[in-house]
Amino acid sequence: MKDELAKTIRSKLSGGQGYEHFSPSSLNIPIQKYIISYVASTQEMRRANKVGYKAHYGNLCGNVAQRIVSKYIYDKADKREVKPEAFEKIFEEEKEKINRANEPKDARDEYCRIEMIPSCKASIEQTLKLVQAVFGKRELSSERYVHHKPEGLVLDILGRIDFESEDKFLELKSKPINFRKNKNGFATVVQKLPDDIDKCEPTYMKQVAFYWVANDRKKKPYLGYVNQEEYKIFEPENDRLEYHYQQLCNKAFTIQNLFEVSEGDPMKMAQYVEAPDLSNFYYSDLTEEQQEITNKLWNL
Repeated sequence: MKDELAKTIRSKLSGGQGYEHFSPSSLNIPIQKYIISYVASTQEMRRANKVGYKAHYGNLCGNVAQRIVSKYIYDKADKREVKPEAFEKIFEEEKEKINRANEPKDARDEYCRIEMIPSCKASIEQTLKLVQAVFGKRELSSERYVHHKPEGLVLDILGRIDFESEDKFLELKSKPINFRKNKNGFATVVQKLPDDIDKCEPTYMKQVAFYWVANDRKKKPYLGYVNQEEYKIFEPENDRLEYHYQQLCNKAFTIQNLFEVSEGDPMKMAQYVEAPDLSNFYYSDLTEEQQEITNKLWNL
């Protein structure tokens, strides 16, 4: 792609605000959702998305555990040393941050956000055990940005590492408690963890593969799962990582091809892909404004 066209495309992304990078998570969503969220929507519109309790559960698990076990947490380029504090104090602070920034999606989500707390605390305890099992007494840092640009890609791929030492890193995935409606209200169901690496979600494996490549393939990678009862650790081999990294790159280049033929115009991009299935959970966080954009893009 010519430099001038690439510059024009970058300036049109994010609702005309401009956008400079992919992320492993943005490359793991359907292309239709990518067009809606990262081409047609501004950053402010993305931040207005109402995310359900499961995402907040995962954020609480990760954020609290990081403040307990990591010596340093990065805030963009700033490396901040973490002060030791009590579990309950950290948990309440992180919970309040989430609640202030994110309104519940609906009454059910508000209920789940409250009732998830005991399970979430138990999952954090499992996370601490998991981190100890992976790193032992190594000095840890969290949230460091890493980036990588495959040859020919016009946008960097940028991501943040959950936990890392000098020679290892860990991508953490929590499995929140599920709430199932019954005649008495809601029943809780503990999500099972995969018992074999072949059963790990490919989206997670792609994230691990990206961080591995972004660290020049030198740090030993781990994928860890927790629920309220246990943890599981997986150590993907190099061939598996190379495969998933290539799949991530293939998605990035597919989106780039759409950028090129449409010159960054979301209306033109939408003409090359089928309309989204709005019943899919990927679209459950769309705001009314984004739903209107979606209807316009695909003439729904």
